[in-house]
Amino acid sequence: MDKNARNEHVNYHHPLLRYKIWDITLTPETTYIWNYWHYHKEVEILVLLEGEMQVETVDTVYDLKGNDLLIIGSSRLHRTKRHQPVKQIVLQFDMLAQLDQYTKDYTSVLLELSEPLDRLNEILTKHEDVKRNLLHLTTQIYSEARRMEPGFEVAISGAIKQLLTLFIRHAPAANPISPADWQRLKPVLDYVEAQFTRPIRIHDVLPLVHLEYHYFIKYFQQRMGISFVDYLHLRRIQKAEHLLLTEQLNIADIGVQSGFPNVTQFIRIFKRYNGCSPSEFRKKRMQTHIGNAVNFIDTFAHQF
Repeated sequence: MDKNARNEHVNYHHPLLRYKIWDITLTPETTYIWNYWHYHKEVEILVLLEGEMQVETVDTVYDLKGNDLLIIGSSRLHRTKRHQPVKQIVLQFDMLAQLDQYTKDYTSVLLELSEPLDRLNEILTKHEDVKRNLLHLTTQIYSEARRMEPGFEVAISGAIKQLLTLFIRHAPAANPISPADWQRLKPVLDYVEAQFTRPIRIHDVLPLVHLEYHYFIKYFQQRMGISFVDYLHLRRIQKAEHLLLTEQLNIADIGVQSGFPNVTQFIRIFKRYNGCSPSEFRKKRMQTHIGNAVNFIDTFAHQF
């Protein structure tokens, strides 16, 4: 495993729309090893035009072939592997820049407050029409960005909004949240993001929303579709998954760095979210890597 995941900076093609889109042809890696783990705050749509490749996230390995499409959520840890030349289009955009008075009603979906957007990839395997629409919109954005004809900003902005519409309509648990509720809860979410590796009690966030304890618990659950405690645990587990895949730390240290100073509690909550212990999670991923390496060596050897 890579020792450290890279937090990649995306240089936008447009300062207001905050997107980047390009095509790239890549030759095979010289070894069977996966490339480095990386992530970025931008949502990514990858369209594979030619060839075959694999993309791995913390919980899934995707096998992509020509004309396949993959959605990777914001700050989602991922890496790739290829054994033949591939040609692809990559679209990355800042979701926050796309929120307006209409899309803010669906903040919980678009900002992945309960589920990562790459859960949509499961939908694409069952609904070919959704996949075709996503492919069409992504290639439309690519074409407009290349030609840069008058009005291309309007065309790209409209196409991105159509992408978000598909996300909203097909993402699991697409419960809307009103702009007023979003503005009220955002300080709480910002606080969790900044402090989740430290002890946090519900009483710590009550001054941010000026609500009574029991009302806040009910309010957060109804608006976000997830309890405050579960949301806090989810954010910590996401951090733990990153560390398990990218750092050679023992389980207790990973728990501490993720916000779980009690290793027993860490293991128990991790099992609840992943169906296995942190050690089993790491072992399974390592076995997957070793198995893929052996398969590649066998395939490579049979070519000669």
